[in-house]
Amino acid sequence: MDHTWLWRADHDIGGLVYNSDNYVATGLQVNSDHVKAYGLFVEHTLGDMTAWNGNHGEVYFYQSELPYDVTQANYADKGFASFKLGANVTSHHAWGLGVYNYFRDNVVTMPSGIVTPPTEGTNIQIVNSLGVFLNGKGSMTHIVNGEGNGVMSGHQVEYLCNNTMFGANPTESIFLQ
Repeated sequence: MDHTWLWRADHDIGGLVYNSDNYVATGLQVNSDHVKAYGLFVEHTLGDMTAWNGNHGEVYFYQSELPYDVTQANYADKGFASFKLGANVTSHHAWGLGVYNYFRDNVVTMPSGIVTPPTEGTNIQIVNSLGVFLNGKGSMTHIVNGEGNGVMSGHQVEYLCNNTMFGANPTESIFLQ
Protein backbone atom coordinates (compact mmCIF):
# COMPACT_ATOMS: atom_id res chain seq x y z
CA MET A 1 0.00 0.00 0.00
CA ASP A 2 1.25 3.45 -0.79
CA HIS A 3 -0.30 6.65 0.60
CA THR A 4 -3.67 5.27 1.61
CA TRP A 5 -6.24 7.37 3.48
CA LEU A 6 -9.12 5.40 4.98
CA TRP A 7 -11.67 7.58 6.67
CA ARG A 8 -15.04 7.31 8.39
CA ALA A 9 -16.83 10.58 7.70
CA ASP A 10 -16.91 12.80 10.77
CA HIS A 11 -19.34 15.14 9.00
CA ASP A 12 -21.92 14.92 6.26
CA ILE A 13 -23.98 17.34 4.17
CA GLY A 14 -26.07 18.12 7.26
CA GLY A 15 -23.05 18.99 9.44
CA LEU A 16 -21.12 17.18 12.12
CA VAL A 17 -21.73 13.50 12.87
CA TYR A 18 -22.75 12.60 16.44
CA ASN A 19 -23.57 9.49 18.51
CA SER A 20 -21.39 7.07 16.52
CA ASP A 21 -23.48 7.49 13.35
CA ASN A 22 -22.00 6.67 9.91
CA TYR A 23 -20.88 3.31 11.27
CA VAL A 24 -17.54 1.95 10.08
CA ALA A 25 -15.84 -0.55 12.40
CA THR A 26 -12.32 -0.85 10.99
CA GLY A 27 -10.50 1.19 8.37
CA LEU A 28 -7.96 -1.50 7.47
CA GLN A 29 -7.75 -5.18 8.34
CA VAL A 30 -4.62 -7.03 7.19
CA ASN A 31 -4.84 -10.84 7.27
CA SER A 32 -1.92 -11.70 4.97
CA ASP A 33 1.77 -12.04 5.72
CA HIS A 34 4.52 -9.82 4.25
CA VAL A 35 2.33 -6.73 3.72
CA LYS A 36 4.00 -3.31 3.59
CA ALA A 37 2.34 0.06 3.99
CA TYR A 38 3.92 3.42 3.18
CA GLY A 39 2.00 6.49 4.33
CA LEU A 40 -1.06 4.88 5.91
CA PHE A 41 -3.78 7.20 7.26
CA VAL A 42 -6.82 5.80 9.11
CA GLU A 43 -9.28 8.07 10.88
CA HIS A 44 -12.43 8.12 13.01
CA THR A 45 -13.57 4.47 12.74
CA LEU A 46 -15.62 3.07 15.60
CA GLY A 47 -13.51 -0.03 16.33
CA ASP A 48 -9.81 -0.76 15.91
CA MET A 49 -8.81 1.62 13.15
CA THR A 50 -6.12 -0.74 11.88
CA ALA A 51 -6.32 -4.44 12.75
CA TRP A 52 -3.09 -6.08 11.54
CA ASN A 53 -3.22 -9.88 11.81
CA GLY A 54 -0.49 -10.94 9.37
CA ASN A 55 3.13 -11.64 10.23
CA HIS A 56 6.22 -9.92 8.80
CA GLY A 57 4.31 -6.69 8.18
CA GLU A 58 6.01 -3.35 7.81
CA VAL A 59 4.55 0.12 8.22
CA TYR A 60 6.45 3.28 7.28
CA PHE A 61 4.54 6.30 8.64
CA TYR A 62 1.10 5.88 10.10
CA GLN A 63 -1.20 8.71 11.11
CA SER A 64 -4.58 8.34 12.75
CA GLU A 65 -7.12 10.41 14.58
CA LEU A 66 -9.44 8.73 17.06
CA PRO A 67 -13.21 9.25 16.61
CA TYR A 68 -14.77 12.46 17.96
CA ASP A 69 -18.18 11.08 18.86
CA VAL A 70 -17.62 7.93 20.94
CA THR A 71 -18.15 7.27 24.64
CA GLN A 72 -15.98 5.55 27.20
CA ALA A 73 -18.38 2.58 27.20
CA ASN A 74 -18.68 2.10 23.44
CA TYR A 75 -15.01 2.67 22.60
CA ALA A 76 -12.21 2.68 25.18
CA ASP A 77 -13.85 0.19 27.57
CA LYS A 78 -14.16 -2.26 24.67
CA GLY A 79 -10.37 -2.21 24.22
CA PHE A 80 -10.28 -0.54 20.82
CA ALA A 81 -7.05 1.07 19.65
CA SER A 82 -5.84 3.02 16.69
CA PHE A 83 -3.27 0.41 15.60
CA LYS A 84 -3.65 -3.13 16.93
CA LEU A 85 -1.58 -6.20 16.12
CA GLY A 86 -3.47 -9.49 16.34
CA ALA A 87 -2.82 -11.94 19.17
CA ASN A 88 -0.92 -14.34 16.87
CA VAL A 89 1.44 -11.76 15.35
CA THR A 90 5.07 -12.54 16.22
CA SER A 91 6.89 -10.39 13.64
CA HIS A 92 6.07 -6.79 12.71
CA HIS A 93 8.14 -3.64 12.16
CA ALA A 94 6.65 -0.14 12.24
CA TRP A 95 8.32 3.25 12.09
CA GLY A 96 6.70 6.61 12.76
CA LEU A 97 3.24 5.77 14.11
CA GLY A 98 1.19 8.74 15.31
CA VAL A 99 -2.14 8.63 17.16
CA TYR A 100 -4.11 11.85 17.71
CA ASN A 101 -7.07 12.26 20.00
CA TYR A 102 -9.86 14.81 20.01
CA PHE A 103 -12.78 13.38 21.96
CA ARG A 104 -15.17 16.17 21.08
CA ASP A 105 -18.43 14.95 22.66
CA ASN A 106 -17.54 12.87 25.73
CA VAL A 107 -14.74 12.29 28.20
CA VAL A 108 -12.93 9.19 26.92
CA THR A 109 -9.71 7.79 28.39
CA MET A 110 -7.86 5.47 26.02
CA PRO A 111 -5.41 3.09 27.77
CA SER A 112 -3.02 2.93 24.74
CA GLY A 113 -3.24 4.17 21.18
CA ILE A 114 -1.10 1.30 19.82
CA VAL A 115 -1.52 -2.26 21.07
CA THR A 116 0.59 -5.34 20.34
CA PRO A 117 0.52 -8.84 21.79
CA PRO A 118 3.11 -9.61 24.49
CA THR A 119 6.45 -9.12 22.78
CA GLU A 120 8.82 -11.26 24.84
CA GLY A 121 10.49 -13.64 22.40
CA THR A 122 8.97 -11.98 19.33
CA ASN A 123 10.28 -9.78 16.56
CA ILE A 124 7.83 -6.91 17.05
CA GLN A 125 9.31 -3.43 16.72
CA ILE A 126 7.46 -0.13 17.07
CA VAL A 127 9.96 2.69 16.55
CA ASN A 128 9.36 6.43 16.99
CA SER A 129 5.71 6.52 17.98
CA LEU A 130 3.78 9.64 18.86
CA GLY A 131 0.66 10.61 20.80
CA VAL A 132 -1.01 14.00 20.31
CA PHE A 133 -3.91 15.62 22.19
CA LEU A 134 -5.54 17.96 19.69
CA ASN A 135 -8.45 19.31 21.73
CA GLY A 136 -11.63 18.23 23.44
CA LYS A 137 -12.31 15.95 26.38
CA GLY A 138 -10.46 12.92 27.63
CA SER A 139 -6.98 11.56 27.07
CA MET A 140 -4.75 8.74 25.91
CA THR A 141 -2.97 7.29 28.97
CA HIS A 142 -0.05 5.68 27.06
CA ILE A 143 1.23 5.46 23.52
CA VAL A 144 2.11 1.74 23.16
CA ASN A 145 1.10 -1.16 25.44
CA GLY A 146 1.05 0.90 28.61
CA GLU A 147 4.37 2.60 27.81
CA GLY A 148 5.06 6.24 27.08
CA ASN A 149 3.48 9.10 28.96
CA GLY A 150 -0.08 10.08 28.17
CA VAL A 151 -1.46 13.03 26.26
CA MET A 152 -4.23 15.28 27.53
CA SER A 153 -5.08 18.94 27.95
CA GLY A 154 -1.90 20.68 29.13
CA HIS A 155 0.31 17.79 27.94
CA GLN A 156 -0.38 17.76 24.22
CA VAL A 157 2.50 15.86 22.60
CA GLU A 158 4.43 12.77 23.68
CA TYR A 159 7.04 10.77 21.78
CA LEU A 160 8.13 7.21 22.51
CA CYS A 161 11.51 6.90 20.80
CA ASN A 162 14.50 4.59 20.48
CA ASN A 163 12.54 1.50 21.35
CA THR A 164 12.94 -1.85 19.70
CA MET A 165 10.98 -4.68 21.30
CA PHE A 166 8.52 -3.67 23.99
CA GLY A 167 8.92 -5.71 27.13
CA ALA A 168 12.54 -6.58 26.27
CA ASN A 169 14.45 -3.29 26.04
CA PRO A 170 14.16 0.08 27.78
CA THR A 171 12.30 2.90 26.09
CA GLU A 172 12.74 6.62 26.17
CA SER A 173 9.81 8.94 26.55
CA ILE A 174 10.12 12.60 25.57
CA PHE A 175 7.66 15.38 26.40
CA LEU A 176 7.57 18.41 24.12
CA GLN A 177 5.16 21.29 24.42
